Amino acid sequence: MTTPDTNDWDFEGELAHQLATATVPPVPEELDTAVQERLNRALHIHHCITFLTMVIPAAIATMLNPIGHLLNHTFSGRPRRPTGPNEDS
Repeated sequence: MTTPDTNDWDFEGELAHQLATATVPPVPEELDTAVQERLNRALHIHHCITFLTMVIPAAIATMLNPIGHLLNHTFSGRPRRPTGPNEDS
């Protein structure tokens, strides 16, 4: 069993602290409402395309491994790994 070192740098804690103390600048006055709507629409479309082309295929690829092993075990009758020491020897 491993014990955590007290000298480890706490990345998550440091990031949370930086985000908690960061100041967010206000929206510039010269940013027109129409420009903001077009920007939001473009960002939304970009996020949807990214989700459809990267996230969903990655989730499908992640699930294909266990489904393939299930089908292999179902049709062959052999487990993926040995279940223990061989009793016959």
